[in-house]
Amino acid sequence: MKLPRLKTVLQNVALAAGSFGLCFVALEVALRIAGYGNVEIYQPDPLLYWKLKPNQDCYTKIDRKPVHVNSLGTRGAEFQPLKPAGTLRILSLGDSRTFGWGLTEAESYSGLIEKALLKHPGSAKRVEVINAGVNAWSYAQMHTYFREHGIKFQPDIVILADANLWTQFSDRNSPEFVKSFMRRVQLKNLLRRFATYHYVVEYRLKDVYERTRTRFIPMDPTQDTFFKEQQQNDPDAFFREQIEAICRAALTNGIKLVLLHIPSTDQLKAGEPSTVLRAKTQVGRELNVPLVDTTADLKAGCEEFFLEGDHVHLNVRGNQLVAQRLVPVLLDVIKP
Repeated sequence: MKLPRLKTVLQNVALAAGSFGLCFVALEVALRIAGYGNVEIYQPDPLLYWKLKPNQDCYTKIDRKPVHVNSLGTRGAEFQPLKPAGTLRILSLGDSRTFGWGLTEAESYSGLIEKALLKHPGSAKRVEVINAGVNAWSYAQMHTYFREHGIKFQPDIVILADANLWTQFSDRNSPEFVKSFMRRVQLKNLLRRFATYHYVVEYRLKDVYERTRTRFIPMDPTQDTFFKEQQQNDPDAFFREQIEAICRAALTNGIKLVLLHIPSTDQLKAGEPSTVLRAKTQVGRELNVPLVDTTADLKAGCEEFFLEGDHVHLNVRGNQLVAQRLVPVLLDVIKP
């Protein structure tokens, strides 16, 4: 009696598992046809924590705009690591606002300034703007990227935009923390390969995802011991230190710099400059580096320049505004 009963149970379990599998496959196919899934994949990195996986064609998570990540792991067309003669090369550093969240590459401010400079007589016969923006990167990660990779591209100018203000992602963390975080990146990459995850977790349960994503991204700065210690002495110290480190690394290697500040709508409504703006203003003044602060420009239109329901990422109009502010400053920097 026991053997037939066990056989029946196993058959029922197999039938249920098969039915679930078929339903999952059908849902996955339907969601892919509907346009979900195929979002960007990140590669674990012991120094950078995560970086864009090279050689991928995907879509932005918001508004489904096409993304090409080249063989060198930056968004956009292929380029030669060694700068060709007669080329003006600009390295654009930043987070998802630089990457172009919800935008095509041509709609991002990096793409727009490349197009504008190509049309400007006398700037250079060939202009390359390398979009090295990566979602959620901190200034410490940008510093590491510039030191290990970006400087090898021989840029003439670096545009240093804004960063995610978590402080944990730096080379000061323990090997144990880095190893643990590599597993988080691998897990999230596995999940992001499924359209079902994209639709259910990152789209339908967006608010829940925002609250629970610390399973994949470490705690916010207020829960970081190192950040608290900095706050006790100098609230702007950590960010100023990292921004200055990038600037000094560039200047030491004969690379010119432009600092860029793109505030969120919350910062636009605040009555005083943000921590990062204060840090950039001080570093720019001390090192004689120009700062393009778009606060006044964006404040005039506020939400009109941001993606719908998004208080951080600029839409096409917002990126056009940033590019319009950047181009004349870049042309002035280019002058011999």
